[in-house]
Amino acid sequence: MGVAEARALDLPGTAAELRGYRRGGIALTAVGVLLVVLSGLGFGLLPEEPEWAVDVAGFTGVAGVLTFFFGPFRLLYAFRFRRVLAAGPWSAHLAVAVSGSRGERVVLAGPDGGLWPLRVIATAARWAEVRPGGTGVLWWCGDPRKGGVLAAPGGGPLFRVKPVRGAAARLRLVEFAEGLGLAELPAPAQPHDAAGAVETAPPSRARFDAHARAWSPSGRRPLSPEPDPRTAPWWRVRGLRRLAGLHRVGFGLVGTAAYGALVGMDVIWPDPEAEVPGRPSVWSLLLLAAAVAWVLWSCFQVAARGLPVVRLLVRAALAPVPDERRYALVPAPVGDGLFLVLFPAHGGPDDRPEGVLPLMPPDRPVAATGTVELRGRLDRAGDDGEPVVVAWHGGRPLWPAGPYLEAGSRDGAELLEELAALLGAEPAPEAEAQS
Repeated sequence: MGVAEARALDLPGTAAELRGYRRGGIALTAVGVLLVVLSGLGFGLLPEEPEWAVDVAGFTGVAGVLTFFFGPFRLLYAFRFRRVLAAGPWSAHLAVAVSGSRGERVVLAGPDGGLWPLRVIATAARWAEVRPGGTGVLWWCGDPRKGGVLAAPGGGPLFRVKPVRGAAARLRLVEFAEGLGLAELPAPAQPHDAAGAVETAPPSRARFDAHARAWSPSGRRPLSPEPDPRTAPWWRVRGLRRLAGLHRVGFGLVGTAAYGALVGMDVIWPDPEAEVPGRPSVWSLLLLAAAVAWVLWSCFQVAARGLPVVRLLVRAALAPVPDERRYALVPAPVGDGLFLVLFPAHGGPDDRPEGVLPLMPPDRPVAATGTVELRGRLDRAGDDGEPVVVAWHGGRPLWPAGPYLEAGSRDGAELLEELAALLGAEPAPEAEAQS
């Protein structure tokens, strides 16, 4: 399948992402100006005493200058994004991300079998968004010798990247990617416009089963069994807590306790050289306020995003009528992602996949092939219009990492095509008979 001739900028998702990036730059610039003005008014109107008032005005001014500084840079990046995305199409590449003290770096597998070491120009808070997902694929637009734009499959979020500097650093990254076999894997399906969708015949169950049995998962220490969601509340189920985002709330509470202890120490053991002994410093109060704000934001994320997802999964997991399917547990091309490739419950080795379900890393060993019970009707969609399904195996749920993708859908067909590219030749007839 060839690369689409349309420019990367012509993709609706990419154009919307670029507009959002530009609006963010304008908003940062406006907020920076507002904070600087408020700081100036504070210095002009607030009295010199108490001391904390002057500190707050100064902190507001510094925050305003920094915010204003980042706004124009974001607008400049938006201009560079547009120039690159208007010059060529998206292409899909297998990729591996490497995090370290020198920042986030990504190695792409080039179409000629070469490897491209690139460094991501972004803050650490955004590194997770540029790491390849379960299929190990990223989209690229640009020139690997000069730099370009990376995005997740679909065309966003956007990241500016440049070639890694230094022959030694480039060699280390290339050797690391070669050790993972990145250059030896077949190229993924290339992006194409909606009118250019091509339906390909997915491989048989015998091929997926043989691939699943030949794959040796990395050793992962089994965790203690989590409570059964049919009898326990959701917050006691480890997988659901992780999906809801309660761990972020826990981190915030730990930080709040630590900064609260700092404030308490300022009161109990005051600095004798302070102008007002026994009064907490403005910086400790600001740190405490930031920790409290993190907790409140995390709670909002749990309420607005995490709980709706958990409710949908619990409702699906407790659906009364299971739908049995055969499966093959297939690894992602790169990374530790897992997929259940699902087939009819009754059939032969020539059966074609009915769908694929991405999984969160299970907390116990799961057989390479077998049967699962799907709960949650496949024709009942969640808020985003995609089926919400939970697979039960051995009397326990395997929590999904994404929606169930039917083989006939565009996303499902593309994912199955990428997974099928990793398979070997068709098994011999006698091997198919044994399956």
